[in-house]
Amino acid sequence: MPHVTPQGEYFPACAVYGVSGCDSAPARWSAPQPSLHGHARELCSADTDEEVVPAAAHPWEKPLLALCVAVSVGLLAVAVRFVWSVSGSVPWTALALFTAPLTCWSMRGLRYARERAESVRISPTQFPEAYRMVVSLSADMGLARAPEAYVRLGPVSARADAAAHGLRRYLVLPDALFDGGGRLRDPDALAFLIAHQIGHVAAGHTGYWRRVATLGAELLPGLGAALSRAAEYTADNHAHAHLPEGTHAVRLFAGGPNLYTRVNMGEMAARAGTDRGCSLLLYHLLSRRPSNTRRMAALRDRTRRGRVFL
Repeated sequence: MPHVTPQGEYFPACAVYGVSGCDSAPARWSAPQPSLHGHARELCSADTDEEVVPAAAHPWEKPLLALCVAVSVGLLAVAVRFVWSVSGSVPWTALALFTAPLTCWSMRGLRYARERAESVRISPTQFPEAYRMVVSLSADMGLARAPEAYVRLGPVSARADAAAHGLRRYLVLPDALFDGGGRLRDPDALAFLIAHQIGHVAAGHTGYWRRVATLGAELLPGLGAALSRAAEYTADNHAHAHLPEGTHAVRLFAGGPNLYTRVNMGEMAARAGTDRGCSLLLYHLLSRRPSNTRRMAALRDRTRRGRVFL
C-alpha cells in the first residue's frame, strides 16, 4: 500500500480494510464501526496478492549496526580474556562466553510468555479488523508468515511494540487504540502503527542474533540508542511506503489517544529545525526513539532523512 486504482486514485487504509465512515486524517475518533462483510473481505484477501512495496533503510542504520557489532565483539573478547586470566578454567571461561546469549534468550522467552499468558491475542474472532490488517500488511511487506498480535491492557499509551522469541514474531498493540466495543478508533492510524511494527520485523530488527551481537554496545552511552533511533526511522519508512495517509498516527505519541487531534503536526515538525540547546542535544543523543518533533519532520519532508545525531 498505498492502494491505487488504475486511474491513480488513492484510498485510505480504513476504506481498503472495510471500515466505513472515516477520512484519511480524521479530526476525531470515529464512532464504532460495523464488522467487515462481503466486498470488504474480498478487498482484504485481494491485498495479499499485491506486489511487495520496497522501503529503504535509514542510511545510518547499517554503519551503526556494524559499529555496534564490532564494539560488542571487542568487549566480549576482553571479558573472556579477563575470566581466563583470573580463573584459568575452561568451564568458567565458557560460562562467561555464553552468559549473554543465554540471558538474552531467557529474557526474550519470558517476555513472550507474559504476552501469551496475560494479553488478548488478535484473531479472526477477537479484534477481527486489526487481524485482517496484520495479515494483509504482512503479505504486502513480503513476510512468509504474519506475526502473532496481542492487545495489551495497561496505561493509556499509543506505543506499540514488535518482538520475537525463537521462530515466533509478534506485535503488541495498546488497548487505547480500540473503543469500548473492540473496534478501531482510528483505522488509518492503527494501520500505520501496525505497518511500522511489521516494518521492524521485515527489516530484521527483532532477530535474536542481531540483539545478541549488539548487547555490548548498550554499555556505551548513546551508541546502542543511536542504532535504535535509526531502526525507528527505517520502520517509519516501511510504514510510509505502504500507508502514507496514516502518518498522522505519530501525533498520538505527542497528544495521546484523547488529545492527539489537537496536535498541529506541521508546527511540531518545524520545531525540529529551530529548537536548540545543550540539554536538548544530550536528550536526543541518549534517547532510544527519535523525538516527536524530529520524527514528524522526517515524515512530513520525505526528501530528508531522519536526524539520528545533530
